[in-house]
Amino acid sequence: MTSAIHTRGDTSSLWRSRYGTRRAWLFLLPPLVLMIACVAWPTVFLVWLSTQKWDGLGSMTFVGLNNFARVFADDRFWIAIQNNIKWSVASAIIPPLIGLALAILLSRTRIRGRGAFRIVYFVPQIVASAIVAVIWRWIYAPEGPVNAVLGALGVENPPLWLADADVALMAVFIAYAWVTFGFSMLIFETAIRSIDEELFDAARVDGATFLGEVRHILLPGIRPAIATVLIVSTIWSFQIFDLIYLTTAGGPGDATQVLSIGIYSSMFSARDVGRGAAMALILLAVIVTLASLVAFGRSRREGRP
Repeated sequence: MTSAIHTRGDTSSLWRSRYGTRRAWLFLLPPLVLMIACVAWPTVFLVWLSTQKWDGLGSMTFVGLNNFARVFADDRFWIAIQNNIKWSVASAIIPPLIGLALAILLSRTRIRGRGAFRIVYFVPQIVASAIVAVIWRWIYAPEGPVNAVLGALGVENPPLWLADADVALMAVFIAYAWVTFGFSMLIFETAIRSIDEELFDAARVDGATFLGEVRHILLPGIRPAIATVLIVSTIWSFQIFDLIYLTTAGGPGDATQVLSIGIYSSMFSARDVGRGAAMALILLAVIVTLASLVAFGRSRREGRP
């Protein structure tokens, strides 16, 4: 009798285990299918395209690694890499610093209308890129507000911002920083509000200044948020396309040329799909490597293996 009870109990446990496994796979199946369809298969197809010579319409010809050789031998590719690096470094410094300063002001100072300020600062993040491009092309126009202010200050012959190779990249980046600092501000403000208020009270009792609170309590308390912002900012900086394309299209000359513009030009303008696919794979490798390095550095600082 006891043996029969144990047998039924083991059978019931085995059935529940199998049922739980099947249910787990049922929940995992939709995201798994989506991952395969939207990430894995396109990546494999991109690798295959990078080994082909194809104009997008006719037959394909296998060329092996020749597309990569042509990319690395192209001076425009290295100009794009340099511009991407400049853009990435600036993206990891300027928008996060602006966002951090505003987050500290909104969360650690007494100011009326915080909600209104928060909305105003974040609005550029949700505005369509086409609208942003139109706004900043008007701002940088020869008769636009920037040159009008410079003229009033006595500056003669101000630059043609988007048509001057010396300042075009900086001019477009200012527009990009205006769009993206709201994201950093929101992440930092949320992290600051999660810090225990008693820590700030204890610091004030000990005579800490405002800057001391920021240095010894606030910044250490938001390290995970800082790492998140750095990772996202780095990825976004190498994915930049729409704002540059809609303002300068990579010009004048190659002054604002970046990898994403080069990929678009190769695939759709030059109809050299294989070369564009090779550049896309290089861009993917750069993004994954940089994101991994930032994540690895964060894990080492936090003492995780």
